[in-house]
Amino acid sequence: MINSTPRKRNVAFFPIEIKNNHYCGPLYGTIHEQSGVVNVFSAAIQEAKIASDFICDLQQSKEQCDNQSMMAFWENDQVHLINQGVDYSIQYYDLHQNVFSRNTGILESDIMQEKRAVILGCGSVGSLIALELARAGVGHFLLIDNDIVEYHNLCRHQCSISDVGDYKVNAVKKRIKEINPSAEVLAVISVAEYVSKEIFDSFCVENNTIFIGCADNRQADVYGNSLAVYYKTAFISIGFWERAFAGEIFYYLPGKDMPCYKCALGDGSGLSARSSANRRVYTTEEDLTAVHFEPGISVDINFVTTIGIKLAIDIFNIDNNMFTPRLIDSLTQYTLVCNTNKTAIGGELAELFSYPLQVTTSLIVGHREGCPPCEFER
Repeated sequence: MINSTPRKRNVAFFPIEIKNNHYCGPLYGTIHEQSGVVNVFSAAIQEAKIASDFICDLQQSKEQCDNQSMMAFWENDQVHLINQGVDYSIQYYDLHQNVFSRNTGILESDIMQEKRAVILGCGSVGSLIALELARAGVGHFLLIDNDIVEYHNLCRHQCSISDVGDYKVNAVKKRIKEINPSAEVLAVISVAEYVSKEIFDSFCVENNTIFIGCADNRQADVYGNSLAVYYKTAFISIGFWERAFAGEIFYYLPGKDMPCYKCALGDGSGLSARSSANRRVYTTEEDLTAVHFEPGISVDINFVTTIGIKLAIDIFNIDNNMFTPRLIDSLTQYTLVCNTNKTAIGGELAELFSYPLQVTTSLIVGHREGCPPCEFER
């Protein structure tokens, strides 16, 4: 007969600073009775305002406990926790080391902690980028968006029902803090064009910063790239074609004589313009108002965005000789990524791709005469 009753672990996770400081006082965290796990939050987690339970007071000795169902006390310089008469084993954790321990040897946490991401737009694209970069160990985020989470966002956004009604930057900030409570996250409720220069001045650090364009029009990416040129930092744009049947990724590196976004793809005045009315459309249609736009499903958006995230991680580590780049050595500055080449989804443009999941590696972009951002760098 199979016993399907789950085995309780009866373990308590304690932050290492409690042991190092011989702390006594209230403990906060989460209690999981079914698994028999108690997770005591560190000061950094508590400062991130992550929901927690009051567990109990950690006392100097067992005699000082009140015989409650859960007791925590010091004995022989060791912490003990007893829950409903069961003595739990204690495991200490170092928040920074343990959160990113699985990245060791692939991404060095000390290096990634210094990296800075300016995310221009925190919708379905920007929210995924923010959380994946947080998981990669990026330690500083500047989130810029003036939109609110609504119910129709939930099928594509990385946030949840509890975030509906809040600004997207606040919701994404909370999720970043749930992954890495020690991350510095500045949430600005605005569009990039209205953010004060003082904010960018204080956040941007040359060679450690990437501006990532996730807004819904080319003009926004032109502006984002011009900011990157001014601060001598990298820039990445990630955008989508009709119903996200395909997407495009563009990147710019300072000091490499690379064309900027405006040089490569224009400013929205040509045939390749995309709508600025809360949608990203890349098309050769002259009359964009005639295009029936569907934003695409999450899995298609995420596939293209993930390639952009890998590219961002490569750029963050471009001067790290110990890092093996995933994509940047193989992709050109402008890359198209196909989700499906079925015309029923993407229309006639889908026939541009010879097979689904195609990633271009041969498109070349160049400088356009009289482009102010490029002239500024040159």
